[in-house]
Amino acid sequence: MTRLQEIGPGLHVVDGPVVRDMGMPFETRMTVLQLRDGSVWIASPVPVPYATLAQIADLGPVRYLVSPTPRHFWRLAHYHRLFPEAELWSSPTTPATLKQGDLRLAGILGDTPPAPWAADLDQVLVHGSRLVPEVVFFHARSRTLLVEDLLQVHERRPGHPLFNALISWGGVRGPSGGVARDIRLTFRDREAARRSVRRMLEWDFEQLVLAHGPIVTQQPRRMVEEAFAWLDEKGTA
Repeated sequence: MTRLQEIGPGLHVVDGPVVRDMGMPFETRMTVLQLRDGSVWIASPVPVPYATLAQIADLGPVRYLVSPTPRHFWRLAHYHRLFPEAELWSSPTTPATLKQGDLRLAGILGDTPPAPWAADLDQVLVHGSRLVPEVVFFHARSRTLLVEDLLQVHERRPGHPLFNALISWGGVRGPSGGVARDIRLTFRDREAARRSVRRMLEWDFEQLVLAHGPIVTQQPRRMVEEAFAWLDEKGTA
């Protein structure tokens, strides 16, 4: 489905194509938010047909293109060509950042939402990993939590035993999913991560949008709590 789907007041998602990262297929999804000032904010843009681009343009001027996670940075390049006046924002860049071209950023995302969208979104940078610092967003009007790479859900694929084994070993198999084992291993400061997750859980969300997984409306808080339970366990993964 590549059409614009409204899931809350001013909040839309668009499902993109399947991409491969280190040989593993990932479903993709971008979030499109019409801000209160009438402008449009897009996180993790994906390729879409012209008709969908027209739908987005009808919402208002696209002013902010955002990469909340290092692995989605490369996606900004194409949309920057489509919307050259839009500001580019990114989570902190690391050796794991996937880049495409030399993009000039308006700013680096942190724990405090920039003024242009502070009235619409709250955010927290999940600390503790030097490789995959991700910014998680909360849209209060729709009570929606937006998560990119940190929490994933991958369903089993009939006839693909290697893929099925990888998602089981990695701890991201549906229906519950979780934080992938390789991502967990990058977190060296668990206390910093716990503080970030505690702040995330302070938000009153009833819907969870995943970039790599479903839109969760049944017990999303419990899902997040269980996904990060490993932070309180002994061991590294």
